[in-house]
Amino acid sequence: MSRVAAALACLLLAACGFQLRGEVATGFRSLHLGADVPSQVATEVRRQLAGSPTRLAAGAGEADVHLRILSESTEKTIQTLTGAGRVFDYQLRLRVGYQVTVPPEKVLVAPTEIELRRTISYSESAPLAKEAEERLLFDDMRGEAATRILRQIAVARSQAAP
Repeated sequence: MSRVAAALACLLLAACGFQLRGEVATGFRSLHLGADVPSQVATEVRRQLAGSPTRLAAGAGEADVHLRILSESTEKTIQTLTGAGRVFDYQLRLRVGYQVTVPPEKVLVAPTEIELRRTISYSESAPLAKEAEERLLFDDMRGEAATRILRQIAVARSQAAP
């Protein structure tokens, strides 16, 4: 009976259109990545493209599309204080500005800024653990920003195609 239930569950999942996200396909054969500022998001874009059909071009002249990271900044602000005036939690913010062009300098995605936010609680008894958690959250935000940028390139490519 359990095999029948498992087969029925697989059939229902297949029928509803469920599928894993998989790797990001930009729709281009090659991409040149440049950054006006030191950027960890650019590093994450490179990592995500390593397993995709889109290859990273060494030079701007050999790429189908150019992604330029214009700005990247992180910020940590107090979000909530306790009744005693101590920090209860912080808000972490990552801002990334980028632009995508197609040779010869046709703008595919105008200069755009994305902003990601996360809330992190604070504990005076475990400051090192909270620092490690903060680093992990920023790494997660960088990965999400890279995925959003690559998906935006794919959407812009599909809308620009005749």
